[in-house]
Amino acid sequence: MSVTVIMPATAKRLTTVANVRGDLGLTEDAAAEAQVLRWVDQASQQAATYCRRVFGRETVRERIDLCRHGSVTEDGGILLDRSPVASIASVKVGGTLQASDAYATDGRVLYRMEGDERRCWSGRDVVVQYEAGWLLPGEERTVGGVRTATEDLPADIERAVIQLVGVSASMAGRDITIKSEDVEGVGSRDFYVQGANAALPHPEAEAILSQYRRMLFA
Repeated sequence: MSVTVIMPATAKRLTTVANVRGDLGLTEDAAAEAQVLRWVDQASQQAATYCRRVFGRETVRERIDLCRHGSVTEDGGILLDRSPVASIASVKVGGTLQASDAYATDGRVLYRMEGDERRCWSGRDVVVQYEAGWLLPGEERTVGGVRTATEDLPADIERAVIQLVGVSASMAGRDITIKSEDVEGVGSRDFYVQGANAALPHPEAEAILSQYRRMLFA
């Protein structure tokens, strides 16, 4: 299959300054808005890179070669590359545009329909143009008076991103080479050190985001 981005996602920040300040207790005196936005951008990119996906809404055109092994699922559907699918703009089979009632989606799977019955896809290729992705925190739900049906970004993804922001905030002004501090008569504290096998600097954030990671296939 091949995927071409027709309209890239305009929003990429997976949380807002207000949500970061609220969850982390980060006051304006502790960090200026510009600094928090910088951390949000960095954490959002970390999440996107780790999960190998674009979280925001974008329009793509995907071509599926029906002759290629693994293109069609066991029940005759086509597993689309992007998710969650918000809407299907068009489906072409062998270059012929299909009527809107000739197909249906169930999650990421696209089915050919005859009435209420699912049928196997036939031909050489299917070209699908569709919108996929989530509505990100702070994005407008209504555009031009039309309310979007796009799903909200799952709350646990935003939580993970805020945790990554928290790591950046905690490291600000601290020598990151110091693994622990011991002040005589006061006490001591140890800092979390990212392990060699860890992909992200916060273990819980990595555990959360691993559920949304797209697998790579050769």
